[in-house]
Amino acid sequence: MKTSKKMLSLLLIAAMLVSVLCMGVSATGTYDEVSIGTGEPVTINWTTATTGTVVNVDASTNYIPKSFLLWARNGLTVKVGTTELTANGVGDTDSAYTVYTDATNEITITVLNGETVAYTITCPHYTTAITGSYPSAVNGYLPVGQFARHNSFGWGTLFTDNTNKNPDTNTPKFLNGYVSTGVSLGMAGGYVQFDMGDTPIENNANNPYGIDFIVYGNAFVGNPEAAGVMVSNDGIKWYTLAGSRHYMNGTKWDQKISYVRIEGLDQRALKSTFTADGIYYSENYNSPSEQTQSAINAAISAATWHVVPATGTATALNLSYWPEWATREVTTSSGTTVQEEYYGNVWKLGTNPHIPAVATTETAKRNNAGVNWDKADKTSTKPNGAEVITYSGLTLVPDDTQVLGSNPTQAQMTDVYQWGYADVRVNGSAYGTAINPYASAASVGNGGDGFDLSWAVDENGVPVPMSSAKYIRVYSAVLFNAGMFGETSAEVCGLYRTDNVIANGAGVTDAPDVYINGDLFDLDEAESLGNNVYFYGDVAVYAQTTVDVDAPSNAKVFINGVAPSDFEANEGTQAIQILVQNGDSAPFILVIK
Repeated sequence: MKTSKKMLSLLLIAAMLVSVLCMGVSATGTYDEVSIGTGEPVTINWTTATTGTVVNVDASTNYIPKSFLLWARNGLTVKVGTTELTANGVGDTDSAYTVYTDATNEITITVLNGETVAYTITCPHYTTAITGSYPSAVNGYLPVGQFARHNSFGWGTLFTDNTNKNPDTNTPKFLNGYVSTGVSLGMAGGYVQFDMGDTPIENNANNPYGIDFIVYGNAFVGNPEAAGVMVSNDGIKWYTLAGSRHYMNGTKWDQKISYVRIEGLDQRALKSTFTADGIYYSENYNSPSEQTQSAINAAISAATWHVVPATGTATALNLSYWPEWATREVTTSSGTTVQEEYYGNVWKLGTNPHIPAVATTETAKRNNAGVNWDKADKTSTKPNGAEVITYSGLTLVPDDTQVLGSNPTQAQMTDVYQWGYADVRVNGSAYGTAINPYASAASVGNGGDGFDLSWAVDENGVPVPMSSAKYIRVYSAVLFNAGMFGETSAEVCGLYRTDNVIANGAGVTDAPDVYINGDLFDLDEAESLGNNVYFYGDVAVYAQTTVDVDAPSNAKVFINGVAPSDFEANEGTQAIQILVQNGDSAPFILVIK
């Protein structure tokens, strides 16, 4: 920055944007006076109405973080041992407290109403062994795209032998680091999901620039295929890591996309849109609870279907882009016999192949949250009836060519995605080494795409405190077809925990001065969510509002993902994010909704 003060002229909607403060609470049962933030890896297991124990939200692990965010009703006092905690911030009804666990000993948290102990909560010591650079398992993989079937390149297969067979004896890619031929995620929503096992990724203050892990694709300058990243601690409730385009106009939050496979006259007759055999997409398909072909056909007929967006004349995607449920042999046009890939295997379906909105088992919830495959005949080795794959909870960003228009340079195409998207930056070879995603344009330098757990937000764009994450889902975040080049499909070649940790701590960026219409914004009015993240949902912003950010001249300043020069919001603005980062420190983040 050449100047220390940046004037932001914000032309917002004429009506004031007032948001009810969303408290990130996760109450258990009816015990909503005291709870732990929804994004945290732990919750309270209440054994009586007033006593409980801190436990991991995922029953498969006992991991306890070094700190977590506790919410308590205003007017109550929170103590750890004999030490009274000071609230990070005070909301309309609840206050947030950072609770630090002990290295070796159990701690006792008491919540008092006046002089009376209202709640007593015990918490085990934190887990010290955070080791291992790579995921410990892959929980699922399901693309709809050009590499989904009988390809010879290996991009559509999950295992190291370039098949989707024998999950009990075969080795998934990614468990030993970078692989040159990873997986292609296909159309928007297609994903690969990683499990960090007993060593979740920590939101570590010692990591340079706040970067906690890095995802490597196969990008080169001019070929970004942006993938979104979601994180979870139970595999059921997911949060988006908000990239630089998250708060920009044109980005769509909490989206659902369904794809249907249509083949033959009977299936084409289900909807006038189906003018040819192929694959179509819908944003309003509703999965039937009854998995019969007649119920699926009725749901298909009731939905609105489109050909995949493309430049020029768009046509239905080729049937070869559809993942096969079961293994079968087919003969290609050249007469070669090949084996279709078995995605019912790598998708980790378990015993419940149809996952409704409310899954019937905890395993099904963890493996398939946000993903659904409607198929009536699950025993046939060939397609028998129309079938639908649905991905939900997506954040979709526009393709770079849609943002830039015609004739962009290669650098401009990559620079559309400054941070927070995989398969954008060139990898380099220093795997696990975090680079500063704020310091330069995405087309400059290399080092893969780093991610900060402090970017976590819910479906309404509200920051969510996360001290760690056990599950990582990387998914294609762009719905676009590049014609002869196929779909805009992110590729993933590896995921690494950040290993260039700064011994004495990278520290955090000092909070800047923020002025609204010339008045200094009081940061104490905002909710502190830990890790230098703040949220304010009770501000009235009118048209012609100005915002000034006063930060050091060498700091990187972004407003809704853009370095501010003459920023203007409009009626499509959903929230204002101010991000400031300095040196090797983790960023300051303020979201005003």
